[in-house]
Amino acid sequence: MKLPNRLIPAMAAVLLAAGCATGSPPAANTGGDSGNADISFSFWGTNSEAASLKAIAAAFEKANPGTKVTTNWIQADYEQKLQTSIAAGTQSTVMEISNTSLAGFAPSFAEQQVDPGKFVQPNISESLKYDGKYYAMPFTAKPKVMAINVDAFKAAGLPLPSATTPLTLDEYQEVAAKLSHGEGKSRVYGASNLWFKGWLTAAGGGFYNADATACTFGDAQGLKTAQYLVDMQKNRYAPTSLDIQGQDQAQWFAAGRLGTFSDFGPWTIADFAKISKPNWTLVPVPGKGFPMEVGGLAISKRASGKQLETAKKFVEFASSNPDAQKQLIQGNTALGVPIIAESTGTLEKVLPAERNLAAFTTAMKTGLVSPSVPREAQISGDADKGITSYTALGSGKDDVAKILPGLNDKCTAALKQ
Repeated sequence: MKLPNRLIPAMAAVLLAAGCATGSPPAANTGGDSGNADISFSFWGTNSEAASLKAIAAAFEKANPGTKVTTNWIQADYEQKLQTSIAAGTQSTVMEISNTSLAGFAPSFAEQQVDPGKFVQPNISESLKYDGKYYAMPFTAKPKVMAINVDAFKAAGLPLPSATTPLTLDEYQEVAAKLSHGEGKSRVYGASNLWFKGWLTAAGGGFYNADATACTFGDAQGLKTAQYLVDMQKNRYAPTSLDIQGQDQAQWFAAGRLGTFSDFGPWTIADFAKISKPNWTLVPVPGKGFPMEVGGLAISKRASGKQLETAKKFVEFASSNPDAQKQLIQGNTALGVPIIAESTGTLEKVLPAERNLAAFTTAMKTGLVSPSVPREAQISGDADKGITSYTALGSGKDDVAKILPGLNDKCTAALKQ
């Protein structure tokens, strides 16, 4: 999803809106009939993710006879089209938003009342605050865990990692080294391709500081983490971005070419459900884990009257009703992890116990969330592009200690614009 630099001017927005057909009904203008209780609901996602959200809407209609929720599935360029609809005044009553993108949209959302005690851990609700106020209601969490190739561990004579206690980064590097062997296209890598932002969080650092006033990926911890990843690639314990270009890492795992797969989100379950060989299970991501995304439901600032009342009931229903939370799981696919205690175990039952989907529950209860900043996609995208272009974390050759501090300064300057 791409986040533009600023709201598109109204006239341009109207023109763009005419060319933004998504195959779904257009979002309703919620600023008009305050006596109408029906609402509209915009969201993004894959077929299975959309199925979950449509199921939540249908469950709400069943629980509230006579109330209509018109779903608007935006299948591409979600945030850009959301900004366009907001500028044109045609936004839906309720809109899905990620905690990472909240800051860029908060001025267009109504403030909400959120009870943190309803959720399994405080970070879930805190992630949807901006300037000390809630602008979205959480309804799902998307922590990440790590898949391990059980057969590869046994072949290397390695004990399996704990199902609940994460490896340290040093321990993980040792494991990756012992799992790696072979040459060329038959080489087995101990680790999957390494995500700098994720591993920076795992190491105890962050892309931004806590109040999002400065970028911090170029500090001492950032440089140490970057060098850790460079060394993993240099020693061929992990493939580079060039090695995997245009290829699916899940397919590499299924082919037995990866000892571990560290970028495993709830949406990955469906792909891995098809894999029986090699044998696999889930464990925590090493260190402090990767950042956890939280999905929220925002209400248009234009909503009023009965529509506003219905919108509040809908987001509360999606957030805390057990039947709604269970709709996050459709077959063996998952939009995310249910965030209330009564429904959290639903995901764990999707696959046999030996797959340890309970690792998601553990990761959610300890998950860290990154601060939301305006123009997040542009700011972090520019930094990522520089890191990828100039350092060995991507296709470049320069020392990370030479490049990251300068990119960090540019990132901080962009934050302050």
